[in-house]
Amino acid sequence: MVNLSENKLILIFALSGVVLSGLAFGGVYWTRGKIDDEKGLIENLETKIKKASAKKARIPKDEEAVIVLRENLREYVKILPEAAELNDLARTVTSFAKSSGVALKTMTPGKGGKSKGAFSKYTYKMNFTGTLWQFMKFMNAFESYKRFVRVTNFRLTAGKRGKGVLGDINHQYSMTIETFVYNKKAGKKPVPIPDYARKKARLREKIFKERASINIDEYVFKGKRSRRDIFVDPRPDVLGVDGEGAVGRLPRKEQEEILKGLLAQVAQIRDLKKRARETKVVLERFEFSRKASKLLAKVKEKILEIQEKELLTDQSISYRFQREVRDTIEAMEKKGEEKTSGLRMDELNTIRRYLEDALIDGRLDDAVDKFSEVEQHLVFPRKDPRKGVAERIRTLYKKARVGQEFSRLKLDITGTIVLGKGLSTAIINGKTFQEGDPIDADLFLKKVGEEWCEFLFKGVAIRKRVR
Repeated sequence: MVNLSENKLILIFALSGVVLSGLAFGGVYWTRGKIDDEKGLIENLETKIKKASAKKARIPKDEEAVIVLRENLREYVKILPEAAELNDLARTVTSFAKSSGVALKTMTPGKGGKSKGAFSKYTYKMNFTGTLWQFMKFMNAFESYKRFVRVTNFRLTAGKRGKGVLGDINHQYSMTIETFVYNKKAGKKPVPIPDYARKKARLREKIFKERASINIDEYVFKGKRSRRDIFVDPRPDVLGVDGEGAVGRLPRKEQEEILKGLLAQVAQIRDLKKRARETKVVLERFEFSRKASKLLAKVKEKILEIQEKELLTDQSISYRFQREVRDTIEAMEKKGEEKTSGLRMDELNTIRRYLEDALIDGRLDDAVDKFSEVEQHLVFPRKDPRKGVAERIRTLYKKARVGQEFSRLKLDITGTIVLGKGLSTAIINGKTFQEGDPIDADLFLKKVGEEWCEFLFKGVAIRKRVR
């Protein structure tokens, strides 16, 4: 064995120590690297867990939203026609044309049809003629239609005024409409929700509340309203035709008489409404209001007739008709709708006593008529003390109506047998009935007296004298 000197041994031990130290340091560095990698994996997993937990926490709310949406899906897509309804679209368009007055010449289906997506598109092109106002009414029919229809394009070719014709001019139109059909079976299969029926029942109120908020705003075209057709030459007829005897036009004097009569009726309505406001007698107030409402309805019918037949073609008369008659009537109606009941307790009691006296005196028609005048003013909150009197008035009205029906029944009482003990008897329409017997489906003999019989008709007790 080779003997090593002390220096060599020291050197060998030193080198061995350096190598071992290097190995130890490398091992520690590698281990720390592994630890950092594991920490990174752990942090990544913790982040995913947090995200998953957040999604899990949202599941109940997401389920509620999905259930509400699924249950109201039909309401959301109801503006889209069913495939079967497309067969009736031509009939619907024809009815729109008839109601608006346009003359529909052709209606041709375009390209489109079944699609793999959720919606299938269908297009139709149509050609028709009519005045500008008829065209606008025709367009408004699609706008107000319960199903979704979109006008993709239209073209108007202006008509020309014929000799001596001063009325509205017909134009030619071509228009393309587009609609869609919702494909129920299209798309992915819906994700199942556990315990769906129970959750749906729990969300019933929320489902109906959401359904009630689904609505489609509508606009109703109100007609010409003294507007000018901008597609027609506004200059007067160069041949000097001033309108007298023009085709389809009343003489100016007759138009003035129509307007004069309407203005007189509008003034009369104002006067009746004023008297209704100023009188302190509640029954007179409702009498004036009833007459005003009746005359108002009559004027509205005349307004519709004038518009449909286009009776007022003179520009100045038509303008006055719009401003002084039509707009005024619309304002009166709006004010009447906004006005709330101002009946005081003493006024209600006056009406109640009137109905009671009318029933005692047998004036059933007066009682029914008076109730019809005040019915709209008998709506009060539940805790309002006037509500009790209003309900009493309704009960009296019900008795009056039942009394009217009872008076039309054929009941010939020819005799009665009143017993001290047991059931008394009456001879009615040639037949014998005892107390408590049914005479008809809603009619019973309640009590028999020597000169009268008391009946129970539709829950109301009514007496009738023996003939």
